[in-house]
Amino acid sequence: MRNILISLTLAAAFLVSGVRLHAALLISEFATNTSDDWVELVLSSPVKEKRDISQLYVTMYYGVNEPLSADPVSIYSYDRPETPYDDRFVVVHCANTDFPDETDLTGDTNGNGYIDVYCGNYTASLWNTEAVVAIDTDDDPSNGGIIDFVFYSNRDGSPNDTTSSYVASAQSHNEWQPHDGENVQDCAVFIGAEGLSSHAGVSRKSGPDTNTAADWSATPFQTPGRPNIATPLFMGKRLFKSLRKKITFIPGHMLFGSGTIPLFVFVPCCMKLRVFALNGMLIHESPIAIPIKPGLAKLFWNPLYQRRTVRTGLYLCKIEAVAPTLRLSQEETIYIIVSRYR
Repeated sequence: MRNILISLTLAAAFLVSGVRLHAALLISEFATNTSDDWVELVLSSPVKEKRDISQLYVTMYYGVNEPLSADPVSIYSYDRPETPYDDRFVVVHCANTDFPDETDLTGDTNGNGYIDVYCGNYTASLWNTEAVVAIDTDDDPSNGGIIDFVFYSNRDGSPNDTTSSYVASAQSHNEWQPHDGENVQDCAVFIGAEGLSSHAGVSRKSGPDTNTAADWSATPFQTPGRPNIATPLFMGKRLFKSLRKKITFIPGHMLFGSGTIPLFVFVPCCMKLRVFALNGMLIHESPIAIPIKPGLAKLFWNPLYQRRTVRTGLYLCKIEAVAPTLRLSQEETIYIIVSRYR
């Protein structure tokens, strides 16, 4: 009996260790042409895992780099119900020290729904032409400390020698695919000949990590702290799509009182909304056209902020969008039910 128990214990330990071997800290998304370039991290695991990443580096290696934080920063493989933010993501701002880190001690202080940490890395990172992004135990790519790695390029035919040396180090440690061709750029994630636009990013696709460019997709959508949208959506001539055709507002209600109108925006555009009573009377008009980036977005109309009391009833909300660079415009009407009864 004792031998059987020992065998079962060893088998259970082996299975648990086998599962844990599959847990991986990964780069999930990054942006290279913003005023505050960032990298999103995710902890991938089939079971509930937690990892303190504060002493790791998220870096393009070039120039001066520093660990993520002086205080513990934990990332989880699952979203804990006891926190108001998504524990699965940490967003690293690569060259920004204007704000204090959000850590285990502070939580999500800016209320954007995820943890932000701010690093004083190389001031011009991330390059929007060709570079690497890595999670590493230090800022030396040659000593085997790479945890995850991605190489991206505009494939202009002139590889950067410094970047190429970083790629060679990653390849020697099996963190990026070998390449037998003449131009190392051919194995990089292609970000377009002109690089990424200011609203675009590079997102990891679903599936296993193969350490190749096939794991990644340049997309017009940035989703820091949220699941990736790795596949561009067909839009035709549409600029946006309303995610709900009927919305109920209950002024002052905890769940239905925010006045949120959810949208999915396909390309950068300017949007405004107007709300009408059924007799055609204009109830509300947004004062200016609001610039909106591609991806999930929200417009707001809260009846509590109207000068006149908005009575219970059905209202028409007309959403208008214009994309001058594409010479496209779109209008869509949704229905808003205002109820002052609870």
